[in-house]
Amino acid sequence: MRIHKSMGVFVAGILLIVMSGCSAGSMNTTPPPPQMGNVFSIGTDAPASLPSVVSFQVMITGVTVNNSGGSLSLLTNPVSMDFAKLDGLHDLIDLDSVPLGSYTSVTITGSTPVIGFLDTAQSPTALNSINATPTTFSVTVPLAKPLVVDQGDLVGLLIDLDLRQTIQTTNGQVTGTVNPTFDVRGLTADDSEAEIDDFRAGVMSVDTSSSAFTAQGIHSRQWNVTTNAQTQWDDGGSLSDLTTNSIVEISGKIDPVTHGIDADEVEIISQDHFFLGGLITFVNPASPSPATQIDVYTRTELPDLSATAPIGQINPLALNGSENYYIADFHNPLTALLFSNTTLAPGQRVGIGGALNGTGNSQTLTVHRVVLERQGQQGSWVPGSTKIQSGNAGSFQFDDDFLAGVLLPQPVTVITTNFTNFVNLSGLSALTGTQPLKLRVVGFILVGQQTNQPEIVARRVELLTPATE
Repeated sequence: MRIHKSMGVFVAGILLIVMSGCSAGSMNTTPPPPQMGNVFSIGTDAPASLPSVVSFQVMITGVTVNNSGGSLSLLTNPVSMDFAKLDGLHDLIDLDSVPLGSYTSVTITGSTPVIGFLDTAQSPTALNSINATPTTFSVTVPLAKPLVVDQGDLVGLLIDLDLRQTIQTTNGQVTGTVNPTFDVRGLTADDSEAEIDDFRAGVMSVDTSSSAFTAQGIHSRQWNVTTNAQTQWDDGGSLSDLTTNSIVEISGKIDPVTHGIDADEVEIISQDHFFLGGLITFVNPASPSPATQIDVYTRTELPDLSATAPIGQINPLALNGSENYYIADFHNPLTALLFSNTTLAPGQRVGIGGALNGTGNSQTLTVHRVVLERQGQQGSWVPGSTKIQSGNAGSFQFDDDFLAGVLLPQPVTVITTNFTNFVNLSGLSALTGTQPLKLRVVGFILVGQQTNQPEIVARRVELLTPATE
């Protein structure tokens, strides 16, 4: 359900055109309303080799699209955004009507940037922050190809913040100075980049006769989600399992005709009203003992749990051993043997669902399911560490300098299989030579049965080139 991309984020909003009447003698004439097209917006983030950095919070004060005729605002009210939270995934932000035209650039303004990073010198791991400078910014990004909006058309806008270029460092240390660097490009409805793979929403209603359901996402907007025989349901779920207590994660594309979501994958991430997603920073007691508490740096949640488990903070969650454990997109009964309360580890990206009881400051969370999520890590292959068992099955050592790297052993072992996808490499045997090779590894962090240490089971190993770093 997830698309490998990289770190950054933002949005397009609603364009409101107010037409004024013209006076001609004693008669008032009103110009016809402007012709409109449709623009969907998707957020993602681009990679940053910044170990320990888990957050880049910014108050976005304006977004405009520009052409020779002037500028049109896409943002009505300022909004606070964390550009590091997507961890390389694509999230649907909104879909709006806009006047027809050809737009050649986008201007983004913001203020009060804050960098959040993990402090592993403390036990348990703590979260620190730096108020970055400059405190305000305005960046205009030309579009390589104009964003052309035609009558009744559906096009998209992808805005991507490159954290590696944005957050300035000296000798690998974050200085607190930022230079916001965005990549903005237009999309067609069938573009591969238009795939949505990190859209979470609460189910409002289900229509089994049409294989569809209605879900409410960000800004309380409701979306019609259509499934078919090819739609993959994760962890044994189905359309008939959905209730108004369900929270789902949806992968798919915006339908150019209906403007709903055509789902190619659906995962039920909670059946009990709450979902929380983020990065495990501390486990007590440590593996192989059954964990009774995990601390999670929280990046996303439904509904708003700010009174109990606020976003952007490390929140403790109690476990009692009755939880169900799954590995996302891993359709195999061996899941329970590979991931459980005895194999939880700092550095794992997880989604947690369960029951929400009480109100306000008296809310309590009871965990019912823990899902191990796929994640991307970046760093260097250790020369001489490649071990080949058969074909692409084997392992290598990896110096991980990505955000979760500070929580993992250094170097960390990467396990590959004959199903691992190698990009810009002929296979595992291509990891050879005397010099480190810059890699991006996408997969699951599991605790090795022999070593009792976190290891990355790779689904994708990519050799980074100057164009992909």
